[in-house]
Amino acid sequence: MLSSVPMGVLLSGGSPIDLDGSFVVQLAIFFFAFFMLRSLVFKPVMDLFDAREKAIDGSRTDADRMEKDADDKREHFEGELRKVREQASQDRERLRLDAQKLARDLTEKARRESAATLSSAKAQLDLEAKDAREKATSEVPELANKIAEKLLSRSLN
Repeated sequence: MLSSVPMGVLLSGGSPIDLDGSFVVQLAIFFFAFFMLRSLVFKPVMDLFDAREKAIDGSRTDADRMEKDADDKREHFEGELRKVREQASQDRERLRLDAQKLARDLTEKARRESAATLSSAKAQLDLEAKDAREKATSEVPELANKIAEKLLSRSLN
């Protein structure tokens, strides 16, 4: 690179950059190009980036809000589910107690009916036994005569 700059310029202490009229023209072209590119390219691109960032932020905000709503709904649903389970548990316990009471009542009723039937049957058997004893008692003298006649082989009358 140093070879392109004349050696004499470097040794003489002069500047390798000449500031002449072309510098002002180049500076004017630079600023003209800068402002043209800024208005036609940079500003629209930056606006596009800003719009994209706002859309992303809006979507992120919507997603956060939706997530919070979903959490609220889930908590509400779980609370309702807990209430329903608790109510079902209470109903199940109440029905179990009712069934136990009904079973006890039916068992007690069956015992009473069984005891009444047993008592009635016992009374009937006692009556039949009394009738059988009376009949047997009334038939004892006749049977005794028959047995004696057979043993003695003769008639006792």
